[in-house]
Amino acid sequence: MVAHSSFFQQWFSGDPGSLSQVDACRNFFRDNIGDVTNFRSHSAPNFPSYPVADDYRTWIEVDLGALRYNCRVAQACLRDAALPGIIAVVKADGYGLGMIRVAHAIADLVRAFAVANVCEAQELRRSGLEQPVYILGPALPGEWQAVAEGGFCPAVSTPAEVAGYAGAARRIGRPLAVQAVVDTGMGRIGALPADALDLVEMILHQPDLRLDSAASHFPSADENPTATREQAARCAELWSAMEAAGMPVAHTHLANSAGLMAYPQPENASGRAGLMLYGVSPMPEEQNRLQGVLTWKTRVTLVRTLPEGHGVSYGSTWQTPRATRIATLAVGYADGFPRQASGQGAAVLLGGLRCPILGRVTMDQIMVDTTDLPSAPQCGDEVVLVGCQGASEITATELAEWGGTIAWDLFTGLGPRVKRCYSTLMD
Repeated sequence: MVAHSSFFQQWFSGDPGSLSQVDACRNFFRDNIGDVTNFRSHSAPNFPSYPVADDYRTWIEVDLGALRYNCRVAQACLRDAALPGIIAVVKADGYGLGMIRVAHAIADLVRAFAVANVCEAQELRRSGLEQPVYILGPALPGEWQAVAEGGFCPAVSTPAEVAGYAGAARRIGRPLAVQAVVDTGMGRIGALPADALDLVEMILHQPDLRLDSAASHFPSADENPTATREQAARCAELWSAMEAAGMPVAHTHLANSAGLMAYPQPENASGRAGLMLYGVSPMPEEQNRLQGVLTWKTRVTLVRTLPEGHGVSYGSTWQTPRATRIATLAVGYADGFPRQASGQGAAVLLGGLRCPILGRVTMDQIMVDTTDLPSAPQCGDEVVLVGCQGASEITATELAEWGGTIAWDLFTGLGPRVKRCYSTLMD
């Protein structure tokens, strides 16, 4: 049974507004689940022990305890917070942090994992994980058989996919669970609402398929609450129409990270948590609900003092206004540091203080002004690109904004030269 409509009508009605609805959402959590901050006491201890070698030029430190904490925050957003209902999105190599390490760290806290394609799903399964694996993107016809053989749960939008997956499941003699995806506003995949019931009926009439869930996706939950409430209401009507037609859906999943954090959830709904797991809120005003997972560091490779009027980096777009002590750092746009951050006021942390980036970001190196530091940095000193050093912090969102992009792009753009280091996980 699906009891979505009355809940959505209660919470998603009212005057259009901003994300002030979040306050009501928090009250709902407090009255029905408990204050989300209580989950902090149950999170894995934060043991910042990272195996970092002296010859690492640039690396990230992944706090697995913070990752688990954020997973519990996501779980607390669900209507039934006691039962694991989070589908952890670990596609794109776990948002650049390392899919296998990330997935194993939270495997006991989630209902399932979600990836982009069958290759990622196979990698998860080879690592020993047994949880259900959802494939969020359409598979190629040549991949349908591999999806069925792996027992993964594919997204289905069309009659051709229904028939293709049914045939693949028939050939291996084992039913395949699928997601019926409905396009209620994203415009990317899914059956249109007018065709959704026909799609579900087609799946239910295939003896080789099993309907796992019905799904859709919020395109603007972080920036357009009016449209999001309307979309959620349309989904609730669809789920109810399926039930009324004798096609009840065991559970649904609609909310992404923004949807989970900004809006209360209906019964029988799972949530697809992505960015929030990795410590970044899609809404900056909600950032304090999460713990940072990623720290990105590099090292000083050279320190020199250049005279007044000396150009720095390609194009000499920045010239020294005085004798300037410049540190060269072992990171560049080949590592994922955004070249578009050049000339945008970007900075790094060195000695616990912000040092501005000078000139253009190059492929392998950037230069920063250290003239105003109390003492000269030394070759090999650690420099923080994202994260905390002393009392100072540079967030992933801040660096992404300097680069004219978003945190999702920054994380997934971390290059292969960036070493991945992980905290010790003790629970």
